[in-house]
Parts: sequence; C-alpha cells; structure tokens
Amino acid sequence: MGLLKHLLFWPVTGPEFLVKFSLGKVEETMRRELTDDQSVKEDLLALQMRLELGEIDDAEYVEQEAELMRRLREVRQWREEFGMGIAGGPVRVARGEGAEADVVDEPAGGGAPRGGIASPGGASVELDPGPGGG
Repeated sequence: MGLLKHLLFWPVTGPEFLVKFSLGKVEETMRRELTDDQSVKEDLLALQMRLELGEIDDAEYVEQEAELMRRLREVRQWREEFGMGIAGGPVRVARGEGAEADVVDEPAGGGAPRGGIASPGGASVELDPGPGGG
C-alpha cells in the first residue's frame, strides 16, 4: 500500500520532497565549502614556494600571507559555528621572550583548557621496577 500511496500522491508530495532534497544538498555543499581549509593551506604552500623562488618579495609575501591567514580564521569560525571539531586544540601565543604563553582560543564552554600530553604537567612517566627491582 505504501508504494501505491506514494505514486498516487506524487503530484502533491513530489515537489515538496524535491525542494527539501535540493535544499539539503545545497546546505551540505555549503558547509563542506565553508569548513574546508585544504585550499587555503595549498595557497599558503604555493605562496611560500613563490617567495623561495624569488617570484615575490618579502613585502608582497607578508601582504598575501595576511589575507590567507584571515581566510583560515574564517574557516575556523565556520567550523566552530557548525559545531565541528578544530584540529590542534587551543592556540598558544607567546607574549615575548621569557613570557608565559596565553591561550588565545579557549575550548567550547568557556572552561579551562583540557589537560593532555601537550599541556603543562599533562604527561608523566612512571617506571615500575617489577618484582625484585629496587
């Protein structure tokens, strides 16, 4: 009965289904494009190669790198908005020589950065001497 019902009501339900399906595909493509940083990373690599080959000077490199870094920040903001994970964890930036690092990007929820191997005191090694060891 289900197939017959779908065939009979297709003129009524078909356009609605097709619109929802099309909008779902558009949304999926939009999310993928907004959160894919691979093209920006490839552009950064190409820019670095152009600098090393002498095709551009340092001033032009700095200007173009700033634009590419802005695009990377936008990708990161979209990933956060869509609730996707961000590779690399919190970003730490040193204030200067001998100064401690500040957390620039804190984890979601506003809490303190989670402990891990990369965090201070996050990893420890304990040796078990085993039986008869000292």
